[in-house]
Amino acid sequence: MKKLLALILIPAFLLASEYVLATQWYPSVCKVKRYRACKNMLPFWRENLTLHGLWPKNKEYCGVPARWKILDKKGAWNKIPLKLPSQIEQLLLLYMPGSISGLHKHEWVKHGSCTGKSPQHYFLASISLVSQINGSKVRDFFLKNRGKRVQTYKIRQIFDKEFGKGAGKRVKFVCKKGYLTELRLNLKGVLSTQSSLAELLKKARKTRLGCKRGMIAR
Repeated sequence: MKKLLALILIPAFLLASEYVLATQWYPSVCKVKRYRACKNMLPFWRENLTLHGLWPKNKEYCGVPARWKILDKKGAWNKIPLKLPSQIEQLLLLYMPGSISGLHKHEWVKHGSCTGKSPQHYFLASISLVSQINGSKVRDFFLKNRGKRVQTYKIRQIFDKEFGKGAGKRVKFVCKKGYLTELRLNLKGVLSTQSSLAELLKKARKTRLGCKRGMIAR
């Protein structure tokens, strides 16, 4: 695992200047969805925020083959012939539960293609950002409050303490059927695999709160 995570520290590269990082609390996701990954959840997914996607704002399907776009819109993600190094695939299986069903291919075709960089660089940058959240007290809050209904403004307060004053106002919360399923972070700046999440949040636009309270599933 250490060798895989070390890949995150490859040289910097540039992505689009504004994006949304979507992270999920997968136990909550599995309370409202019947995804394939929910049938056999990894311990990592139960104890960490995971990756949904990194979305450049106002850009989709940039220069991808027409066939890939058709397959994506049909939801036939696993038929998209995207080739990735085995190390990247292993990281995605850990950090992105939906990759079991080809979610990573969808994310690349629709969103990652608009960064102008390679798929492996796109995914490593995304994983690096999620890792920074999981290394903070934001993750601790989720662990301590499993099985409880929480007020989301409290999570914004933790973002302020961990990533700088005002960071929380760049975070929107998504709830479904009463469960807190997703955090969406507005980011802005030059993004690399070594970028500071705090700096990217600081430069980004503020966003509305989204849901005010939600259950954090076990």
